[in-house]
Amino acid sequence: MAAAADELVHDVLIVGGGHAGLSAALTLYRAQLKTIVFDTGRPRNRWNTPVRLTPTWESTTPQEQIEISRKELAKTDFVRFVDAAIVTVSKLEAGDDDGKRNSGCFRAVDETGQPWLGRKLLLAVGSSNVFPSMDGYESNFAKHMYVTWMSAVALLSMIFGHFIYFKYSYPCMFQFGFEQRGVSSAGVLAIQGLAVAQMALALADDGHKFTDRFTIYTDGNPPLASELESQVSGRGMRVDDRKIKQLRASKMGMSDRSDIHGDDGAETEGILLDFADGTSQLEGFLVHRPLTRCESPLVSQLGLAITPAGDIQTSMPFCQTSVPGVFAAGDCASMMKIIPHAIAMGAYAGCGIARELPRRVTGNACK
Repeated sequence: MAAAADELVHDVLIVGGGHAGLSAALTLYRAQLKTIVFDTGRPRNRWNTPVRLTPTWESTTPQEQIEISRKELAKTDFVRFVDAAIVTVSKLEAGDDDGKRNSGCFRAVDETGQPWLGRKLLLAVGSSNVFPSMDGYESNFAKHMYVTWMSAVALLSMIFGHFIYFKYSYPCMFQFGFEQRGVSSAGVLAIQGLAVAQMALALADDGHKFTDRFTIYTDGNPPLASELESQVSGRGMRVDDRKIKQLRASKMGMSDRSDIHGDDGAETEGILLDFADGTSQLEGFLVHRPLTRCESPLVSQLGLAITPAGDIQTSMPFCQTSVPGVFAAGDCASMMKIIPHAIAMGAYAGCGIARELPRRVTGNACK
């Protein structure tokens, strides 16, 4: 194998150049630690939807945040960016060729075959959506979606993941509900991880704040529909157990909220549910949350422990994993998949890493 790039042992290798990885790099440079940030430029939120819930960044895009952060970090001379995927990673032992000199360090090899050495490793690799097998679901997914989480879910269940929205189907009402207020009707898909009464009702209550008519769609699940029917009385919503054949974008008239949506009676996009019995129902928006998982092969290569929800298991507050020297931050290591939390995790991970790299270990000069 070729020698590591420049035959240098870098202080920290950061795999993932999203919000968590960049936040960690920002923290680490303040401790005069040199980092390499590896990034593929392929975030899960490839739709680049508007940023919400992040003070001073309202209505910008995640990509704008990332570009500005990279420019800031590039000026420090402590952060280097490599736009390539890391395909393999291992911890060096004393018996390895490089381990004789660098025992305990990490060797990462990028997609070009170039190896890199680092004293510490931070994984900020994000996670992937696991879409249900419903025709029209993925094709209508996330045209204007911002990846986030919902606090009600954290309180009600250990089933973690992302909320989503279809072409006009929304993941989290804190994220998209305000812009959709006043539509004539909406619904929630009580399928996949939401095929639990408490989960479906929590999201139904959130979505119902923005429309007068709200429906919980159980997609041919009579036991769930029956359980929900007994609980929706007095909530001003209904349950529909028809089997869903497909989802389609469609035109619909808006409510009389012309102050929000423009001229009274103007048409806008909605989402049409086609049922197996040949009937259809048009909604202003749908709410659902697909499952997520961390698909990075680096997790298994390192033998990292994972949570029941499929995230990398970490010890808080400094985000250490089950393998000494390896840290994880952001969506890959948390149920709270939201930009502010990713930034916070990256900062805490950076602090933890910095404490493990005193000057007597790095030999870095005091500049």
